[in-house]
Amino acid sequence: MSLEHAVLGLLSYEPMTGYDIKKMVDLSVSHFWPAVQSQIYKTLGRMEADGWLTVETIPQEPRPPRKVYAITETGRAELLAWLEAPQPPSEVRLAWLIQVFFAGRISDEKVITLLEHQLNIQRRRLQGFRAIPDENRESMSEDDPRERFFWMLTVDYGLASAMAQARWLETVIASLRKGEYRLPTIES
Repeated sequence: MSLEHAVLGLLSYEPMTGYDIKKMVDLSVSHFWPAVQSQIYKTLGRMEADGWLTVETIPQEPRPPRKVYAITETGRAELLAWLEAPQPPSEVRLAWLIQVFFAGRISDEKVITLLEHQLNIQRRRLQGFRAIPDENRESMSEDDPRERFFWMLTVDYGLASAMAQARWLETVIASLRKGEYRLPTIES
């Protein structure tokens, strides 16, 4: 997925400022496609040049003018074509797994410390997913339960992924504490 398509998807609901887009990214897709404000503004510039969106500059004295972006028909066609196209496999890069790969060079205590750090990260992710209140889930798309269903599928995926990683980390940490160097068996 590209940030361009995420932005097109968000703008397909309503015109927004770059700031509004960043807030929506943080609220909706950041758990699997994070973006910083500067990336969003760069992307908006490219998308405008490609004809995928228009920008309306609204003066607001004494503050700087407000730029509101809206999807064009060309942008809507691009979004729909992208939504219907199967995506190639994504590359996953996890620096901490490189550490695990070479962890035989350091003590078990140090490996456990690294793994516990990752476990805490996954536990915080789990808390974040579980903390999404039902009201927020409902307000994301009040008029369309089907739309809300697909949005919430991504939260469910994030929850399942974080749970699986936490369970794996807990199993590995327990094995290392026992001095067992066998591959962990994860129950399905």
